[in-house]
Amino acid sequence: MRLPVRPLVRPFSRPRPRAPRTDPAVAAVAGVGLLLALLLGLTPALTAFTAHLGAALVPSALGAPFALPALRAVPLGGTGVAQLLCEDFAVAVLVAVAVLRMRRHLRLRPGAGRPRRFLAGWSALVAGGAASGVWRGLVTARLVEAGPAGWLLHAAAGAVFGAVWGAAAGWPAGIAASAGVGKISPRTPRTPNPSRAAPGDPQSPGDPGPAHCDGSRRPHPHDPTAPNGEAPGETRS
Repeated sequence: MRLPVRPLVRPFSRPRPRAPRTDPAVAAVAGVGLLLALLLGLTPALTAFTAHLGAALVPSALGAPFALPALRAVPLGGTGVAQLLCEDFAVAVLVAVAVLRMRRHLRLRPGAGRPRRFLAGWSALVAGGAASGVWRGLVTARLVEAGPAGWLLHAAAGAVFGAVWGAAAGWPAGIAASAGVGKISPRTPRTPNPSRAAPGDPQSPGDPGPAHCDGSRRPHPHDPTAPNGEAPGETRS
């Protein structure tokens, strides 16, 4: 009498979703951008900077935005809450554009060396400064009630001087982006090892198979060493 033996079926299990991995270079560029914005938002630091570099205020007197956007919790001087929110939004634009620029570099050149990674981090802050300068220029044009030509001029001046300030202050971002090159190797997917297959796994070459109703163990149905005369998937009682 022959009894059919059903193969062992494992319950289906879905893989757990993993959170997206953030590259250290992207986090470093974003952190440097936020740090610069916080430093410019401190009144003592801003006062000391303008006292030592008074020539930096000349473009602002002509209508161009001053330095990079500053992150503050309260308005500065006679500015209102609306201008404060516009300045904080400019900080978000700065960081977002810098992060996107750095991610694009890592996607296109994942194995770049330190010099190229430094240039990528530095140019990321330049791009962020230009983008935030366009927004700040438009805000300035709205405050002075400029015409159509004035809106274009303020936006262009904001982009130019924002890129200049980003180039002057972008070297910390470049250093931070190139600091981890060569320390973190990319993860490689693991390949299953047949010699380490779990007991009862059909991929295990030396597994005798599950126990039968009589407590004995027969060769696996797919085992080529099964005795002749025994049909695959069946046992003799």
